[in-house]
Amino acid sequence: MIKGFRGTSLVDYPGLISAVVFFGGCNFRCPFCYNIDLVQADRLKKLPDFSEEYVLKELLKRQGFIQGLVITGGEPTLYPRLLQHLLEMVRTETQLKIKLDTNGSHPEVVARLWDLGLVDYVALDFKTSPERYPELGGRWEPVAQTISILVEKGIPHEMRLTMVPYFIGRKDLRAMAPWLKRASRVVLQRFLDHVERLRPDMELGLYGPDELKDLKSFVEQETAGEVLLRV
Repeated sequence: MIKGFRGTSLVDYPGLISAVVFFGGCNFRCPFCYNIDLVQADRLKKLPDFSEEYVLKELLKRQGFIQGLVITGGEPTLYPRLLQHLLEMVRTETQLKIKLDTNGSHPEVVARLWDLGLVDYVALDFKTSPERYPELGGRWEPVAQTISILVEKGIPHEMRLTMVPYFIGRKDLRAMAPWLKRASRVVLQRFLDHVERLRPDMELGLYGPDELKDLKSFVEQETAGEVLLRV
């Protein structure tokens, strides 16, 4: 279910100019989610559908300019056959590097795409401490399996944390640290509370610039690895 296409992005694939494909639908319900149109069923059905052929045609138009393709959502791994077919087409017809954004809920899909040579980089959204995943409508165990797959198979990856005070404080970060230590790279993303989100009724809090820098230092101390702050 491809529901969006962006021809050019300078920020979605680290170091590369990329195009972005958006898959609709998600099995999580994160209160801080910005992509409401891709998550809520009544809004999702109003969006047009894009075929794999359309996406490939648009990518070929941009040959020589873009260097990568980002697959995001929603949650792309909810549609393993469609996702695999699209990526096989892209691999066959282009030289683009492929990045997959995922919440980690379908480890078997991530493993298969890597084994087939269909992804080059994975961004895993690490939402909160493991015991709090039910608050997001998700389960931790599949995410833990995905992390293990990323590490054991040597898949280039990053773990992204959207810094929502309600869900990520120091206590949560300590609980997340054993898993963050295994990451190739940890990225802290600033949460913006002035954009429309899935649960506008929830008071989620907001970190200021100095607080984010302090939390970055805290994560660096807890993990002793590469930590980036994207604001």
